[in-house]
Amino acid sequence: MPLPIETERLLLRSFRLADAPALHERVLGDSEVMRFIPRGAAPTVERTRAAIEGYIAHERAHGYSLWAVELRESGKLIGDCGLYLVEGTGPEVEVAYHLGRPWWGHGYATEAARAALDFGFREAGLGEIVALCFPEHGASRRVMEKAGMRYAGTARHYDLDLVKYTRRA
Repeated sequence: MPLPIETERLLLRSFRLADAPALHERVLGDSEVMRFIPRGAAPTVERTRAAIEGYIAHERAHGYSLWAVELRESGKLIGDCGLYLVEGTGPEVEVAYHLGRPWWGHGYATEAARAALDFGFREAGLGEIVALCFPEHGASRRVMEKAGMRYAGTARHYDLDLVKYTRRA
């Protein structure tokens, strides 16, 4: 399942620097979207561009990263989803997803997370993938469960006490 990854309604593809304005406006620059993300909202498009540069470098180094999520029907970028080393260093790999507010509650995060998990197991050869979130982030926990992940307890990552879900190949 090489990139891009197509699902019923979505396309997951590698980021391009030209995605920075749209990703900033719809996701990384929106404080409501980013309220459960430890680093918070990106204050500028330049900061979002730097994040994308990091995603591109991670993909080159590891074969997976956070990818742009587009609606297949329109090609509109609605967020990101993919696989990333926990805390940027691993050894655990986490699935993560961030979508703009207009696309919440439509099952897109679950659809994208399932595709990223499948890629991780089939293409990247990972044996286990984790997901992390704040205990009170019920929507993210539901996405994890719908994507076939199981609650594994609490974990301390990013200097925070988080809940951890896992899924094995």
